Amino acid sequence: MTSLTDQSPGHMPQSDSPDPRARSSSDEKDERSGGEVESGDVDRAAKSAFGDWLVSKARARRFAGQHSVPHHLAEWVLSRYRAEGRSGREAAREARKLLSERLAKAEDIELLKMEASDEGAVRVIDEVEGTFDERRDQAILDFAELGLTSVPVEKETAQSYPRLLKGGFYADVELRYVGEETGSSFRAADLRPMTAPGTGLLETLSAGREHFTDAEWLYFLVRSVGFASPSENIPPRAAALTLLRLLPLVEERYSMLELGPRQTGKSYLYEDLTPHAYLLSSGMATEAQLFVHAGTGEAGLIAQYDTVCFDEITTASAAIENIVSGLKGYLSSGASRRGTEEVRGRASVVMLGNIDRPVGEVLEEDGHLFSPLPDALAEDTAVMDRMSAFLPGWEMPKLGPGHYASGLALPSDLLAEGVKELRERNYIPTLEQRISLKGNLTGRDRRAAWQTMSGLVKLLYPSLDGIAPEEISDEVLRWAAWLGLEMRLRVRSQQHRLQPDEFEEGEFGFQVGGDGRTVVVQLPEE
Repeated sequence: MTSLTDQSPGHMPQSDSPDPRARSSSDEKDERSGGEVESGDVDRAAKSAFGDWLVSKARARRFAGQHSVPHHLAEWVLSRYRAEGRSGREAAREARKLLSERLAKAEDIELLKMEASDEGAVRVIDEVEGTFDERRDQAILDFAELGLTSVPVEKETAQSYPRLLKGGFYADVELRYVGEETGSSFRAADLRPMTAPGTGLLETLSAGREHFTDAEWLYFLVRSVGFASPSENIPPRAAALTLLRLLPLVEERYSMLELGPRQTGKSYLYEDLTPHAYLLSSGMATEAQLFVHAGTGEAGLIAQYDTVCFDEITTASAAIENIVSGLKGYLSSGASRRGTEEVRGRASVVMLGNIDRPVGEVLEEDGHLFSPLPDALAEDTAVMDRMSAFLPGWEMPKLGPGHYASGLALPSDLLAEGVKELRERNYIPTLEQRISLKGNLTGRDRRAAWQTMSGLVKLLYPSLDGIAPEEISDEVLRWAAWLGLEMRLRVRSQQHRLQPDEFEEGEFGFQVGGDGRTVVVQLPEE
């Protein structure tokens, strides 16, 4: 059982809502709306809301490890068979058979060629990405694991699945052997995406949300990301910080920095749980890779993905200074220019890094929390001024077996596609009717705080049409406002420590409703 009655700043809202107009789908839900949430409450609401959509996160995690595939693929395969009415055990058996027969392996490419030559065609499961060859008026595919390139596919296939040309996805594909007539020995046919459909899932999330209290839904989201909730291993503050990691996927051009110890799951979300994020494992990218190729005009990662993540940013080489200027321009305007070429994007930017010392020690010895970053970033307050949020990863627990989800939850790709649709919604005008920001916030401070608040409330109330201001309880508004301001205040605090003459000390606060009471936000580490 996890208690939510401790309402210290940044913790999850309680199950109950003091506002009688807050969402409630049934009397049964009202009866269990107390100050505590139990795992069984979340399970019952999940089964009522999503039924056969659900997967066992523990089984999916084992399955992904056994077959060396991303978690979102393992969960999709399992949920496919569960949706057919099979038991969890039967679904796992069928999924294991499918992957053992068709999952592509690089070492099997010559055997596949021989089999296709003999049989005429073979079926494989691989990550495919498409481009359009305008000279031949032909869509072509690259197969990541098999190493096959420029494999022709019907133009209608690319038109039916636009994501093929926007980063690609895992698919079950028939490879037909055609010899060397087309420049490739194969032609792709009967392509079946192994991912949730790209539209309509926000409606599914919104309808399912009605079965949960506020706190149950938030814990269910954390569980769907892959962490054990509700549980004593993931306390309310850690659960809230986990949800903040989703915001780059929910908000367009959201920029976030997270520093913390190793093994706290910083990159897990962007690497394994969504196909819409690109993880730069070395913390580095060239200007051409990130923005635009000056010679060909080919758009880079910021135009291809929803989120670009710089992992291990604290160990990136000095060459990172080559992208700092372009990064500043992009974070400010959404555009970057190289030579005569300009590219515009809507991707969020995430920087993840490790710190090996207690945060208090870093502050005492180095004077500020940007110090673990490469000098090109740590000493450039203009870059950091464009950060929407600085997440305190040092507060997250080091992950062990007890920290991972074991109950039923949404498949990662369904959640990823649902929150992708939320990127198109803007909840800020709604929040501005209920929340007033106080203190010496700059324009960038305000934009960043509102963006964080909007993302959190989107996750809490996913909807095609948004939510009316009066439907949000004061408690939820205070929770979102504190987190939004805290994450930006942490940026402002480091700026003041670095350049006190240019950046005055931040004094951030907020009011909810018309009670006239100003809540002053403070940083736990200070």
